[in-house]
Amino acid sequence: MSSEDPFTDEPPLLPKIFAWSWPQTLPRWGFWGMGFLSLGYGLISSLAAMNVDGLCLAAIGCAVLGVASPNPFGIAMKEMVPEASDQWSVEPLPPMHPSQWHLDRPRWNEKFKEWLPDPLARYEMDGPEISCKKIDGQWAIYYGGQELQCEECQGGKVVNGKKCSECGGGETRRFDSEIEADEQIQKLISRHEGDDAQAVVFTEHPRNSRYRRLYNAEPPMITATLLWHALSVMFIVGMFLGFPSEDRELFSSYAIGLVLFGTIFAFISQWYNRSIIEAWDTVTSIVKYVDEGHGELVGQVRPATFFPLDIVHVDGYRDPDWTFDNLVAWAWSYRVYECEEERYYDAQSKTWKTRTVCNWRRIRGGAGSRDFMLHDGTGGILVDIDSFRNSSFGEPIWTREEPGVTGGGELYTGSGDIRRHQWSLWALQLGEPVYLMARIRSRPFDEIPKGTVANNASRVHHTLVAVGEDAVRRAAKLRKGTEFSVLKPKTSAVSRLGAIFLLIAAGFVMAAIGG
Repeated sequence: MSSEDPFTDEPPLLPKIFAWSWPQTLPRWGFWGMGFLSLGYGLISSLAAMNVDGLCLAAIGCAVLGVASPNPFGIAMKEMVPEASDQWSVEPLPPMHPSQWHLDRPRWNEKFKEWLPDPLARYEMDGPEISCKKIDGQWAIYYGGQELQCEECQGGKVVNGKKCSECGGGETRRFDSEIEADEQIQKLISRHEGDDAQAVVFTEHPRNSRYRRLYNAEPPMITATLLWHALSVMFIVGMFLGFPSEDRELFSSYAIGLVLFGTIFAFISQWYNRSIIEAWDTVTSIVKYVDEGHGELVGQVRPATFFPLDIVHVDGYRDPDWTFDNLVAWAWSYRVYECEEERYYDAQSKTWKTRTVCNWRRIRGGAGSRDFMLHDGTGGILVDIDSFRNSSFGEPIWTREEPGVTGGGELYTGSGDIRRHQWSLWALQLGEPVYLMARIRSRPFDEIPKGTVANNASRVHHTLVAVGEDAVRRAAKLRKGTEFSVLKPKTSAVSRLGAIFLLIAAGFVMAAIGG
């Protein structure tokens, strides 16, 4: 690493071996406090009575303390990405209004003698807004919301604090013909050809240079969670060894249960962390330079075509707050909370009794999707959303417990006591962040949008499509949110599995001693 690297003198984000962590929220502190009380009471009662009975409470308390202790990697990530949720949270935010996405920036078509939308404009790198309009028989160009004055100052009145030497900071430059105006627009676009892609990508893109320390860091091997859980296992073993030898045989079957529990939990932990491991081990591609193959992409949801998105009326209601027109994928559900009287036989009293049983019941629902564009600031790529079997839209974006006024389906009455109605909508909206692991492949020739690729765009990414095909050790997936929302729970293998393997080993030892 060169001496000019700004990160050379900075300390590591996390220690490699050991990191202690305290609860960061009030609920976690409350949970931590209950665990500490259980640990203290168990130890004191064991010492006071000179027996091992209290060690059971101590073991439970340590287990609770381990669960309440936060992940050091998650804390470090929160400092850089406060929310790390399914919405953009780090300033500056990506352009959020469709007018900033140059979806229909026109180009002059000499054949038809009119301005026509450029089908490839939306695939280009994000840059300043460029538009033109006719004023007094001439064409005025607006660059970054300001009328163009000359090529040197590009519409700005001053350059580096001084008036432009060419136009004096006041004279505007207008064009007599559409061809001249179009040529000037293309020149302005080409000025961004050499922009650094890592500077152009959105603030929450993993390849942004601000997250270099985070991705160079490894979660510490030993954490507070590991130590508390290891101490819990030690208390269990101590309690077992404290029993009289004649009683140990009775508890040896419980030791086998510990082995089975630890083994099952280890498999569950590996399965749960598979997506995290895949995301961490895969370098996120930048759309401008993406190529065919299996890869990882992070970006913003934008329209892929000129066709308007479907208007969604949840359960058929026409009320404005039940109507959505900016969804590329959606699913709604109508369910009720229904209570019924149930007759059962009470074995203790040997009589038939009745009880009230309440459950949520799904009545009906609907879903739909539309191919969209993932744009990361450097360019856009088409996403075939229907090809993804593994997709998640997070929490509902909208819920209601009272029906709409206009239209809508019939309310469910059922045969029981309907106590609540609930409508919920899950969706992926325009402007939201999206993360995907996908196969990048060429689009069919007849589906590739025709047009001239701008100088600041790559030559290929408008010819590609992301599809939900698995690869070796890489499962295709689509998630609302950025990669940070996926990586929040990341821990080291030692911290995550150390106490589990210790529990399994303790179970075998206890079974051997008891047997």
